[in-house]
Amino acid sequence: MAPVDNLASTSTTGSSQTSSTPEPEDVHLARIRALLCPPPIPGLADWGIPPEAETACDPELEAKLKQFHQLKSLPTPKHFNDTLMSNRSFRNPHLYAQLVEFVNIDERTTNFPKDIWNPDEVRDGEWDAEKIAKYQKIRSEQQSQQSKSRTHIEFSSGKDIRSHPYANAPSGGSALGGRRQARSSGGPSRWG
Repeated sequence: MAPVDNLASTSTTGSSQTSSTPEPEDVHLARIRALLCPPPIPGLADWGIPPEAETACDPELEAKLKQFHQLKSLPTPKHFNDTLMSNRSFRNPHLYAQLVEFVNIDERTTNFPKDIWNPDEVRDGEWDAEKIAKYQKIRSEQQSQQSKSRTHIEFSSGKDIRSHPYANAPSGGSALGGRRQARSSGGPSRWG
């Protein structure tokens, strides 16, 4: 437990330094780990995890673990989670809600300290599914209106001389203007 506390204290003292100097990656990683580490549970050491057993392991349990390791080391490995997910009863959509209720889990909790992120301070209706759906509907309507306004493109005939880029050039200034003047005056042209 002491190393986590040391990391947390270094992360708070490290944040008081000037922000212009970038912190090394290992210090940054230590700060993230300290933030993600759950706070200690009062009255329980190591969050209630018992110390390592000093007695011999149960042979039946050891055989099960050996079997799982052998299944993972096959050329086409079999993983317990994959087998569990392929189970038909695991596809029940109500299973998640039943598990959450059975284990009594608060789905809106976080490992971050309350001063960084407190999900209980989210105002009612701010992240409501109905409000988000309305926002998404308004946004998709705006996007469809914008795409409709951009679909109309005006085309002009290729024979229209006025749409040519050199149509307004002075007749003597370019060869194209001179040819146009010769054609319009009825004189001979290069093409006949």
